[in-house]
Amino acid sequence: PGFIMNESTDKTLTGAQQTLVALNAQANGMRAELADLQRDLAQARDDFSSTHAAQLLEANEQLVISALRARTLADSALADLVALSRTTQYDELTETPNRALMLDRIQGAIGLARRHREQLAVLFVDLDGFKLVNDTLGHAAGDAVLRRVASCLADSIRETDTVSRFGGDEFLVLLASVSDASDAAVMAAKMLAALSSSGADQGVAASVSASIGIAVYPKDADTPEELIRCADAAMYRA
Repeated sequence: PGFIMNESTDKTLTGAQQTLVALNAQANGMRAELADLQRDLAQARDDFSSTHAAQLLEANEQLVISALRARTLADSALADLVALSRTTQYDELTETPNRALMLDRIQGAIGLARRHREQLAVLFVDLDGFKLVNDTLGHAAGDAVLRRVASCLADSIRETDTVSRFGGDEFLVLLASVSDASDAAVMAAKMLAALSSSGADQGVAASVSASIGIAVYPKDADTPEELIRCADAAMYRA
């Protein structure tokens, strides 16, 4: 038997072919549109990546610049703070702790001495005849003497001790720990020897003499102010 194509079958095949052609055309169109979309997407991705990278680079540069500016400002502020701290806590001429800072250090040393049941000593140092230096050689020479005295006193003490210019030609020395009052007397003698043997400075006389009074905690007083007052009184007796 054979297959006989009648008119109805022919029409059906023709319609199917036409439908297939149409579907194929639609598929080709969709594939073309998809290809266009893929190209557009790739281009958009490339454009976005380039723009995003540029934005990130610019933001990073701005961040670095801002960080550098902040660091510069912080360094400047720290330098100003250090300078202000030295101005308010240290004597400008001798660069030793001023009166307020010295009182604070004596108070701290008293606290430690009380806790450990130890003694400390405060020495009041007054230069002899300093007014004559100012009157005969001038204030510049007087300043040179004060700087030299501060240096000599600092060289005569331990690292745990403190030298302070109390005012004018007066100095305070804090001996943070002493076993006995005689230890302070030995230190005072060492200071006087250092002052008398110090070399000439800018034409100023080679030797400087001083009077020293000693007060010991807790025997003589138990506050910074009272220790200084007692040492001052002892200096006048000396």
